[in-house]
Amino acid sequence: MPFAYCVAGVWIEEIALWDTVRDFYERNKAMETDLFEFAYVPDWYGQLEELEGLVLPEPWKFKRPSVETKNQDTPILERYIHTIFRKQSIDFNSAKDEAEAARYFHVENECACFHTGLYTGRYKAVYGFFDRNKRRDSMLDWYFRGFCDEISPRLKYIEPLPERPHYHAVQESTGFNPDWPVRVKVEHILGDEENMERIPYKIRRAKNLPLLLETAVELARRKAVIEPGIVVPQGYQGKVQYLLPVYLTNMKKPDLAMALSAMDGYYLGHTCLTLEMAYLNARVVSRPLAPWLTELVK
Repeated sequence: MPFAYCVAGVWIEEIALWDTVRDFYERNKAMETDLFEFAYVPDWYGQLEELEGLVLPEPWKFKRPSVETKNQDTPILERYIHTIFRKQSIDFNSAKDEAEAARYFHVENECACFHTGLYTGRYKAVYGFFDRNKRRDSMLDWYFRGFCDEISPRLKYIEPLPERPHYHAVQESTGFNPDWPVRVKVEHILGDEENMERIPYKIRRAKNLPLLLETAVELARRKAVIEPGIVVPQGYQGKVQYLLPVYLTNMKKPDLAMALSAMDGYYLGHTCLTLEMAYLNARVVSRPLAPWLTELVK
């Protein structure tokens, strides 16, 4: 009679090798969605510096950051990579089968990789690459080896490679429709401490602030009719939302951005963001080109 073992609640006969048990667990456990919990990452800032030199040039830090960060050279790039890794791992965990999961993240045998959504100067896709962690002082399964393009020898035997990160638009068309009305959840925004702190201090206590906010959003929507390029997409929970610049104290420079979710024939404004937050969220989808965001970076 063959031996039988219970692994994760499933009885498996004649498991003789530990590798088989390990492979079973890896196929059935959820992937960690935090990069540093998924893999041992050596010289993280050095890795980001190499990535900056590998990809198409663009600004990866703010001119006058409102919040000081430990990484003063590439804070936008760092936030971007963490966000993309989290998105791809969540999509991997949510996949219906192995074929779908492989579109988001390659995890097999001794190597793993994901598409960063970034490209080299020759428009070659850039991937984050991992192999097995053999460090005795670390309990993590994977070791981050760095970033490489699609023709790197590291990726030679991976086919197909994971796909570029993608955000699903709620609308059939991914473009913003400025003719749709915007309904602002004023009570929610003004009743939330974090949202209130993003509104300019000098008008926070204005008695007519609810009316001022709704009027500013409506004026911004009308401006988008003439200048559609001011509206920028952002990624949120795997879907596309839109960022509308809102001018409260100065019609030449926005004070904040309103996050809009596409509903059935209208947009719902439910969160206001600082301009830096808007840039970080927009960069996850694509490099922002709207002047009200590009003037923030260097």
